[in-house]
Amino acid sequence: MIIAVQGSKSFDDYSIFIRAMGVALASLPEDDTKFYIYSAGPAKINSMVSEFSNLSERGLRARGKKIKFFKVAPTWLKENFDSIGYFAYLSTPQDQPSALVAEAELHNVEVGIFRY
Repeated sequence: MIIAVQGSKSFDDYSIFIRAMGVALASLPEDDTKFYIYSAGPAKINSMVSEFSNLSERGLRARGKKIKFFKVAPTWLKENFDSIGYFAYLSTPQDQPSALVAEAELHNVEVGIFRY
């Protein structure tokens, strides 16, 4: 399963990010062995995804699953929503969702908006 992650520049709550990843992992089909996270930034979000990926690797491998992290441009996500299974958008309450949220919904991708 391919997960896409993007956030606002002001987002910095790692516990909310972990909750978003928990929701994404819960939607992972039992027979799917791949959990690939494509992060479209900004830098704080990319760092969170990298840390989560590194810390989760051993536990997921023990369950027969592989986790990988890729940094991509937002335009890459827009062009590849057909292969994405879940899109997590992270922001503070005053931030508006990015245009990628609407684009994901147009492609029938499940979207989770996480705010604190």
